[in-house]
Amino acid sequence: MAELDFLDSLGISQQELSQPETAYEKLILKIANQVTDDFKEYISANVMNTGALMQSVVYMPTGAFSFEIQADQYYLFQDQGVNALPNVPGYNYKRATVSGSAYSFRTPYVSSGMANAIQQWKGGSMSQAYATASSIKHHGLQPKRITENVMTDDVLNKIASDLATVTGLIFDVSFTKNTSTWQ
Repeated sequence: MAELDFLDSLGISQQELSQPETAYEKLILKIANQVTDDFKEYISANVMNTGALMQSVVYMPTGAFSFEIQADQYYLFQDQGVNALPNVPGYNYKRATVSGSAYSFRTPYVSSGMANAIQQWKGGSMSQAYATASSIKHHGLQPKRITENVMTDDVLNKIASDLATVTGLIFDVSFTKNTSTWQ
């Protein structure tokens, strides 16, 4: 197979890609890295998982002066919580509702994937993992509110202030939680 170098065909060198060209681009890159690190730090300190969720958090450039923070789909469930199972005939338990969550467990049955993930996280036998998973389904997952705890008004104001210092322009910085495009 022929070796293709798409960068050469576009007239872009590796050197040009290795460093941002302007102070603005450098600042946006620094902000993106800092926000990503802040998300990872919060997840590490406040979300119980194997570390895979923390490692999945990345920033993706979406333009010269913008970026998105993306994470594994599991982020949504940790951020917003998951409602417990609805009352299912034949099962005697109270439904725990997680305030404001759009997500709910649907069946009382524990999948092997969920049990395996819990076993990797907690250790122990598979029967213990299935019991833990069943309990989680019956009680729900409380929201960790990662986004609102990381992207506070103070953080957004600091970013706007830093941008104003570098550019001499006044910025209104916002963070939009767009869960429909998360991977």
